[in-house]
Amino acid sequence: MKINIIGPGSMGVVISFFLSRKNDVSLIVKKEDIAVYRRGLVMIENGQRHEFSVDISDAPPESDLTVMAVKSYDLGKTIRDYKPKGNVMFIQNGLDHLDIKGKGMRKIYAVTTWGARRLSRGVVELTGRGYFRVGSNDVKLDLTFLREVGIDAEWSDDIVREIYRKAAINAVINPITSIFEVRNGELMKSGELYSIASETISELETLFSKMGYDLEIEKNVRETCNVTGNNVSSMLQDIKQGRMTEIDSITGNILKLGKKHGVRLPVNEALYNSIIYLQKRGMSSGKTTSPI
Repeated sequence: MKINIIGPGSMGVVISFFLSRKNDVSLIVKKEDIAVYRRGLVMIENGQRHEFSVDISDAPPESDLTVMAVKSYDLGKTIRDYKPKGNVMFIQNGLDHLDIKGKGMRKIYAVTTWGARRLSRGVVELTGRGYFRVGSNDVKLDLTFLREVGIDAEWSDDIVREIYRKAAINAVINPITSIFEVRNGELMKSGELYSIASETISELETLFSKMGYDLEIEKNVRETCNVTGNNVSSMLQDIKQGRMTEIDSITGNILKLGKKHGVRLPVNEALYNSIIYLQKRGMSSGKTTSPI
């Protein structure tokens, strides 16, 4: 199968590694970065270093599948620039990709709790494996191509529910771990942090219940923290590096849903404002070392 993966971030490189085992993979990067990524890619898991290479290009060739592995805030521009057609898989956090439109696209969604972090350009570490769920309202996809390369994917007949569930999980774990600079597992160990998480979860359960979804948020947050306990959340990684976060796509969109459905979310709003402050501070200074 010919597969284009757009975006050389942590998940883009991880997915490239696995899919390149049995597929013809092109990793699409910015023109000025081609030379860097053509030197080779590295995926590390459980201390084992896997060096590999795929085709590196700034122009996607024709393909059977395109995987959009860019951050949610870059998604709209990336779609406009590359104009992918056919089967297009979205693997973003948050809710922005639900509303993305593109001529000739058959939208497929992947929702995963796999954890990865970028150590340098082209070098990533897979820090934890959770679930990997795929679904679409446009096409029925045979997932053999994922399973045969080591991605234990399962098909979901209600992928929108899964997207909402993942967004709710992220709305709890990512802001709290980022504000207090802790790994995911600390939410289950610290009574104080779990108290904040519980209030956040309660608000989210009220909202999504009113929307007709029973997402079992508390159970899923607990399971995710247990599976990815040693992970540094992607949001905390972004803040530490002085980069934009995906808080608008995650909590920002959830706050909009709260207004739409008449549900107050004061704890979620406080977390959102806290991340916006840390994000602005980090992006202006290039880092977010605590001033205290």
